[in-house]
Amino acid sequence: MGITRAYSILGFMITLILSFVIASNIESYRHPESINFLRESLLESLEFQKENSNNPTLEETFDKFISDLEYNLNERMYKKLSLVRIIGCIVALFGSVFLRQRKKLGLHLFLGGNMFVIMGSFYFLGLGLSGWVINFSYLVFATLSTLYFFRKRAYLI
Repeated sequence: MGITRAYSILGFMITLILSFVIASNIESYRHPESINFLRESLLESLEFQKENSNNPTLEETFDKFISDLEYNLNERMYKKLSLVRIIGCIVALFGSVFLRQRKKLGLHLFLGGNMFVIMGSFYFLGLGLSGWVINFSYLVFATLSTLYFFRKRAYLI
């Protein structure tokens, strides 16, 4: 009985989290200019760290990070990224609904939606600093939730 209750609660929480992510990405798609604040904050922080580091070999690394952020974090890329995340999270949301009903199809949809979000995000942002900074929370969420449901796949019909 304890496993069933924990499974139901976690499935409900994941459904709510995915709904929130979809809503926030719809807002990001409608207003892609919000990335400008994040880009400026990250660039300012990197410039500050570059000035305060006494290691001359790190200056080239900081320059690479700064150029990567300037190139990848723009409104056009962020709008495309938001659209990819909307589509992937809708698929994962359908998967989570089926998982709550203990259907095997739900695991496939959930895993496919999460993979679509992660792969699409890295496609648009690259494997540099900007790709990892923007995708870190999605990677953690997708990894933990998929591992949980993958371990509980014996309960699916």
